[in-house]
Amino acid sequence: MRWVTYLSPSGGMERPGVIDDGCVFGYPGEQGFSELLDGDRHTLADAYQRALASPVEIIVEFETRLCAPIVPSVPVPARVGTEWVNIEPAMVRGTDEGAALPSGADALSAAIGVAAVFGGTEDGKEHVGYTLACLWRTPEAECGGLSVGPAVVTPEELDRSSLTVTASVEDKPLATASVDDELLWTDGRRSSLVAVLPAQTRLLTPGEELFLDGGPLGEFEVRIGSAV
Repeated sequence: MRWVTYLSPSGGMERPGVIDDGCVFGYPGEQGFSELLDGDRHTLADAYQRALASPVEIIVEFETRLCAPIVPSVPVPARVGTEWVNIEPAMVRGTDEGAALPSGADALSAAIGVAAVFGGTEDGKEHVGYTLACLWRTPEAECGGLSVGPAVVTPEELDRSSLTVTASVEDKPLATASVDDELLWTDGRRSSLVAVLPAQTRLLTPGEELFLDGGPLGEFEVRIGSAV
């Protein structure tokens, strides 16, 4: 399964949807994706089939305005290199929301990797899937936001080996992150999002466009200094 949260053209509300055959099928229920994660894997699988069978709308994928697939209610634990940091929920963004410069900053670097997604109750969190993750930081290491997406990809879509994410600007490679799929890197943390960001780019200046490629996890491009 590939789940997204997108801005619906009919009403302008954020809505979960599933990707199939190059299109986004809008989920017809009232729940957001974060609420769907409160159930178990069977609940999510049933919702996926419902979206395909009775979508509220169908949009070509490349025309869809994507939001953060998950809106966390608590800080996101992120392992940046060997250090754990907590990222406030308000700093989590979708891949179409740009990378704005914090006040006084003239450049950003990107720490790249993935975020593991967990669902279920607080007493029984289970791994649901992965999404690409990119932490923007100023030269002084101030957080400029965490871009996640474009989709949450469930394990059956992956080959159960290491996940590789590459970052480039104008086809020139800047950084590569490899993450083991065994989840040992989480150190037992179980939140709706837990990120690992083992590789970092050079400083990027306004106007440069960073391209992230996560293979089966998808890809996205963000212009530095933009905010949508």
